[in-house]
Amino acid sequence: MRVLLTTESTYPFHWGGLSTWCHSLVHELPDVDFSLLAVCKDPLESTRFERPANLVDFRAVPLWGVRNAWESEPRPVRESLRRRRRTSRDAIDREFLPAYLTFVGQLLGDPRNDSALASALHRLYRFSLEHDFDATFRSELVWDAFSSLAMYRFPGIARDLGYTESWLTLSELMSGAQWIYHWLFPLAQRLEEVEIAHATMGGICSLLAIVCKLEHGAGFLLSEHGIYLRECYLAESDSSGSLFGKVLKLAFARRMTELAYSHADAIAPCCDYNQRWERRIGVEQERIHTAYYGVDPETVSPGKREPSDAGDAPVVVWAGRIDPLKDVETLLRAAAVVVRSRPDVRFLLYGAAPPGNERYHERCLALYHELGLEESVSFEGFSANVLEAFARADLVVLSSISEGFPYSTLEAMLCGKPVVATAVGGIAEQITPDCGRVVRPRDPEALGAAIVDVLGDMEICQALSLAARDRAVSLFGIERFRATHRAIYELVLDSRRPVPATAAGPADELSTPSKVAEAVQRELSRA
Repeated sequence: MRVLLTTESTYPFHWGGLSTWCHSLVHELPDVDFSLLAVCKDPLESTRFERPANLVDFRAVPLWGVRNAWESEPRPVRESLRRRRRTSRDAIDREFLPAYLTFVGQLLGDPRNDSALASALHRLYRFSLEHDFDATFRSELVWDAFSSLAMYRFPGIARDLGYTESWLTLSELMSGAQWIYHWLFPLAQRLEEVEIAHATMGGICSLLAIVCKLEHGAGFLLSEHGIYLRECYLAESDSSGSLFGKVLKLAFARRMTELAYSHADAIAPCCDYNQRWERRIGVEQERIHTAYYGVDPETVSPGKREPSDAGDAPVVVWAGRIDPLKDVETLLRAAAVVVRSRPDVRFLLYGAAPPGNERYHERCLALYHELGLEESVSFEGFSANVLEAFARADLVVLSSISEGFPYSTLEAMLCGKPVVATAVGGIAEQITPDCGRVVRPRDPEALGAAIVDVLGDMEICQALSLAARDRAVSLFGIERFRATHRAIYELVLDSRRPVPATAAGPADELSTPSKVAEAVQRELSRA
């Protein structure tokens, strides 16, 4: 079996739960040949993971930090010159603009038409195989087409959103044209023929999988971790960008999500929670198959807390990236709640701010000093081994406002640590009352009270620790992870659907939860 795995700003360039999942998937299915098309922000990003033997092809596609899409495509200079000679004004007008305007129109107010949008993306890909992608996007024809359509459509969109006086600046138009150009960069890459195109998230990852489906007849599997559309909404609500920029970015996120949901042969959320979004946007239940993450109990044995600078004081550990989605500010406020009644408790925070989050990091540090937490909370920086960080804990905390099915809490449970976490994503499916506490997000009082409750009786804390380990081993083991994903791959191969003519085609009779369950049980019995 040959699988094209598409990622964006995660594996293999960054640590984190989604990257860990990608690496586990490739590593645990050694008889599958994986090709990886990894979309990244920076051409100079270095890989963080050792390359598995069955990762037979790897290409990085930087969206930014390069001036031309072809810079990341390994093709001879002679072929580039031939493409440039074929890229005439007439070719752009006849072969490119109809597809391009269909794509932009679907972002700026055209009635939803998933079939037309998928076909347009495929035609843009086919055009890029024969013509100069960069010269085309920089042509006067393309600029005139985009700017005219945007200026015609945007005032009506703004009025519908309640903005009665809104106009476009040249700067906003230029930025919008550049975003579209860069979002479509990966279409300048030749997509090899594979049996399955596996997108690890929505957006550009799914765009590539859909084109691969149309070009080669590949099965299309979408794995959803955090909900891409929800996280785009959250990001834009906190941004200071222009109204036009927000409209264009959220329209891209929405239409790529709808397109992926309508064209996927199967959708594999990492938790049942994600199904609510998928069903709401139109996915039939028959195509949804939850695939939980898996952890290997052999990687760590539970034990007593290792000594730390805190001495005998109770230690709470948090591990993650310093990011608004992780809501470090609520964590700090919860720490202040805890130390009011338990000044002996110490918090160790492991993590760093990724590029682009520097201002948020500064906000967190300002709040840290404002709350006077210098004696109780310590920023420990990035840790390459989160298990070593958890070994220092009596309790592990997670304060996120958006998650899928986080590895960090699973690993904490495997280490035999009780967890106090916010009720987001699949957290409530991981953590039951016998192994931790789940509270509302953005509620520092509730988070702090739950931490005090667990640490208030060390016998209860120990009981939660044992139950956490048992639950991680029994329900989220690596064997079940392996069997579930193999079964879903086989299902996608057996139930590849033609490209739907409407937003949601009829459910395939092979694509049922019972079929997946039967295949998983067969794989487990073989193991």
